[in-house]
Amino acid sequence: MHDIEAIIAEIDERGYCCVPNVISPERADAARSALHRLLREEMTDADRQGCTQRVGRIVVKDPLFLELMSNAFVVDVWKAYLGDDIMCATFSANTVYPGHANIGWHSDYPYWSIQPPWPPGRFAGQTVWMLDDFTEENGATAVVPGSHAKGHPPDGNTGAWREDGQVLTGTRGSVVFAHGAWWHTARPNLTEQSRSCLLGMYLKPCFIPQEDMRGQLAELEDPSELVQQLLCGRQHVPRNVGA
Repeated sequence: MHDIEAIIAEIDERGYCCVPNVISPERADAARSALHRLLREEMTDADRQGCTQRVGRIVVKDPLFLELMSNAFVVDVWKAYLGDDIMCATFSANTVYPGHANIGWHSDYPYWSIQPPWPPGRFAGQTVWMLDDFTEENGATAVVPGSHAKGHPPDGNTGAWREDGQVLTGTRGSVVFAHGAWWHTARPNLTEQSRSCLLGMYLKPCFIPQEDMRGQLAELEDPSELVQQLLCGRQHVPRNVGA
């Protein structure tokens, strides 16, 4: 059992909270195996050259990813943090391969779409599922503690390591909950093995989702009410007012 109030307090203070053992290592291994099948099927020359690969639309490619997107504990955290009407703006996988060395401090959508100064408060939360152990050597995520409260994108040389940066290490099956405005990056992968994670951004329904989540919802057969909500099935659709 995890203390959701304590998790939220840490997100508010530091900008993130790493929670171990949200799923078992065996379940994380199963998700990694499903992802590696997709990585093999979808790899491009650009992926090979960049030593990194993103896989999108994963909730319609394997039911295990849909299960993790709607994981009860994760949803409970974000409902407590953002409100009961949350939706998922994007749910994808990211893998860094041996030799990956690009560092780029950034904040994720929707913040990069907003002109700073960013509004304070809770609008979006990033979820990082560790499908491999995250280590100092294998390209683990790094973060600047407290950066979620700065109200603007990373400053200075975003391609260089920051002295105030910290590397997030943890075991597979762990989840990092983060304020959507946190400054973060991936460290170089100095090992001979890939490192994979799942990335899910949950946010208030007044924002436009990053992915076409409604399109993915339409591909699912008999989705639950929660899945319909998370895949933006209940979001307001713009229409003309009056005649």
